[in-house]
Amino acid sequence: MVVGNFSMLAGLDPHAVHQWYLAVYADAFEWVELPNVIGMSQFADGGLMSSKPYAASGAYIARMSNYCDGCRYDVAKKVGADACPLNVLYWHFIDRNAAKLAKNHRLAQTYATWHRMDDGKKHEYRNSAESFLDKLDRGAPV
Repeated sequence: MVVGNFSMLAGLDPHAVHQWYLAVYADAFEWVELPNVIGMSQFADGGLMSSKPYAASGAYIARMSNYCDGCRYDVAKKVGADACPLNVLYWHFIDRNAAKLAKNHRLAQTYATWHRMDDGKKHEYRNSAESFLDKLDRGAPV
């Protein structure tokens, strides 16, 4: 879930993610892995398998698991060098996919929250996410 979430939030090619899972996991069988990755993890089947993307911020992952234990990022921080990148990547995903997702009734509260944010905070989230993604694209340490 965490790798798939990061892949979707970062905007990675869903089919490349699918191929990566097949290559990395010896027990990944395409008949199971393809619908799970394309349909559920990446929400790349047009909503046939899932009614909304399984998108999560770092705060959600910290609440629901122990994956954040020992991480160098601070999940409570939204922006800055020590902030969990999943927090801004989540809002960046919500923003850049608004044309496709804003009318999804299961995301109504999420988009209401986004629309209530002041423009300065939205701008800061967008810039922070784009800076992080640029570092990934360049192969720089994150």
